[in-house]
Amino acid sequence: MKAVFIADAHLKNSCDLNYRKMLNFLSLLIHPSDVNSPLKRESAARRRIPVDDLYIGGDFFDFWFCRGEMVYPEFLPVILALIAVRDRGVRVHFAEGNHDFFLSDYFTRILGMEVFTDWTTLMLDDCKVLFSHGDTVDRSNVQYLRLRKLLRSRLIYQLQRRLPLSWLWKIAAACSATSKGQSRPSEEKLSGILHAFSAAKIQGEIDAVILGHCHQPILKEFQIRGRRKYTITLGDWIRHFSYLYYEDGIFRFHCFKGEKSARCGT
Repeated sequence: MKAVFIADAHLKNSCDLNYRKMLNFLSLLIHPSDVNSPLKRESAARRRIPVDDLYIGGDFFDFWFCRGEMVYPEFLPVILALIAVRDRGVRVHFAEGNHDFFLSDYFTRILGMEVFTDWTTLMLDDCKVLFSHGDTVDRSNVQYLRLRKLLRSRLIYQLQRRLPLSWLWKIAAACSATSKGQSRPSEEKLSGILHAFSAAKIQGEIDAVILGHCHQPILKEFQIRGRRKYTITLGDWIRHFSYLYYEDGIFRFHCFKGEKSARCGT
C-alpha cells in the first residue's frame, strides 16, 4: 500500500506560488496500477508518484464556504486537480482544519471524497494510524477551543447557509487574515506539544500519529515492544512544501521542488 499525507497549504489565490506548486504536485499523483502503463510514462523531470490514497490533514484551504456546487472561484483549479486525482483511481480524504471545515457538503456529497471532521483511525497495511489536523491537542488554549466549538456549531452552520456567498467569502477572508495575527504558541512550542501527545498515544496499540497544524515537518521513529512506531507532524506548503510518503510500513518525508521532489534536507 502507498499513501501520501499533506497539510497546511492554506490555498487562497491561484496565482500564489504555493497554489501553483500544489497543482503541479497533484498532477503527478497516479494509481500504482498505472505506473507501468505506456500511456503514463513520463520523462524523469515529471516522474509520477504512485499512491493509493491521498490524505489531506487540514487547512488545505485558507477558508471554506460553499453553496451546493458553487465554490469560491479561486478554488476551482485545485478542485479540478483533486477530481483528476480521484479519476486516476486515487482515493482522496480530508481531515478538517481550523481554517477549513463544513467540507462534507461539497467534497463528500458532490465529489464522493471522504471527510473526517475530527479524529480518525486509519489502517495502512497492518500499521494503525491516528490522524487529525491536531488543533484540539493543546487543551490549555481554552479560548481557541471555545471559539472552535462555536464556529462549528449548528447555529453557525445554519447562519452561513442563509448569507449570500459573496458576503461569506469576504467575511471568511477577513477572519482568516485576523486569525493569523492572533497570539498562539510558536511553531516549535506547538510541535513539542503535538509530539508529546503523540508519544503517549504510541505506547499503546497506535503505531503512528500523524498531525498537521504546527507547520513543522518532523518525523520521530521509535522501537516499542518490537514494533516500529512514529510521531509525525506534516509541515506545510507555505515554506516547506513537504509531503509524507508511506510504503510497506515505512514513512518518509519529501520536499516538493517544482516538478521534482527530494528527501527533506537534501
